[in-house]
Amino acid sequence: MSGNILQSAREDVKKILSSGGFEEDITLSTPDGATTINTKGLATKHHITFEMDGPINSKNAHICIDESDIVDKNYVVRNNDGEVNLLNHRVEVSDNTGEKKKYLIKENFPNETLGLIICVLEDFVS
Repeated sequence: MSGNILQSAREDVKKILSSGGFEEDITLSTPDGATTINTKGLATKHHITFEMDGPINSKNAHICIDESDIVDKNYVVRNNDGEVNLLNHRVEVSDNTGEKKKYLIKENFPNETLGLIICVLEDFVS
């Protein structure tokens, strides 16, 4: 096998997010709505959370996106300190019914080894 195994893992994860068969079309918009792009990624939504007292019924929605893909589309991902900051950016993604749902990013967790960003979503109320 030629090349670096870490680089191969990065390439593999990008394929999974964009064309692995589990990808969803995701629309990202800046908080002011001035910039909007389309990307692909993994999206999940379920209704169970685990708290100190055990499981509770609460909506959990997340997306996992490829940082390099959105940067290549001239979407600003990092703040002036070089940290990923997508808080309060808008997300639109379809659920299993095919209906597009609107969310805000309330937390973002970059995986700077593979170049992924996991975003925890909350419902967007306009």
